[in-house]
Amino acid sequence: MYEFKQIVRLDFINLITNPMWVFFSTAFPFLMVLILGFLSSSDWGKSVTAYDYYGITMMIYAALNTATISANSFMEERIKGGNLRIIHAPVGPFAIHFSKVIASFAFGTVCHLTTGMALHFAAGVHYGTTGLAGALAIIVLLEFFASALGVLLCCVFRSESAANQILSLVITLLAILGGLFFRVDGLGSSAERLSGFFPVKWVCTALFALVWDNDPSLLAPATAILLVASAAFVAASSMIFHTEDYI
Repeated sequence: MYEFKQIVRLDFINLITNPMWVFFSTAFPFLMVLILGFLSSSDWGKSVTAYDYYGITMMIYAALNTATISANSFMEERIKGGNLRIIHAPVGPFAIHFSKVIASFAFGTVCHLTTGMALHFAAGVHYGTTGLAGALAIIVLLEFFASALGVLLCCVFRSESAANQILSLVITLLAILGGLFFRVDGLGSSAERLSGFFPVKWVCTALFALVWDNDPSLLAPATAILLVASAAFVAASSMIFHTEDYI
């Protein structure tokens, strides 16, 4: 366990000391909310503003992009050579890939919750009162879901570049069908029905209901979907990953 904690600590330090990843995980979603909120402010009312809408959807989008962070922390060529020493450490293959999930999850959670707090004070983004704990729990679970997804695709394709190419398509698809950039019903009834099969739509709807209507009814199914999917991703990574693929 001590060796595993040390690996996670080093992985987290590698991420938190990378200025590009810190910028991508904090300043980028912060600016996206401010820009999109300003451009569409005239289309929204006073009780729920454009900043409220994009403050939620862009946080979901940022959490999804944690998948690219975990993929890079796992098999990026710049750090892959240094990580080869882990193969010879007294830990099993599970610790090698799961440590990347935990470190990326912790990094993404810290960065995005800090960004959400900054948006609350800078743009008045409302994240709920009585349902705040539930909203935070959903975002945190989504961070873990995305981290596990990024590592799984690295295990499947055995390459960070290939995994990121697929991730960019997957994240864009999830964002569109989840209604993060615009309402899905504008794409037609077929797209709206299709979106119900994707976890991001459940997360988005659950957060809107919780934050705006104080309705926690969708919290349990959204949580269950994220937990089951995350567990499946970790289990699949364990079955696919072999230490020789890391060389």
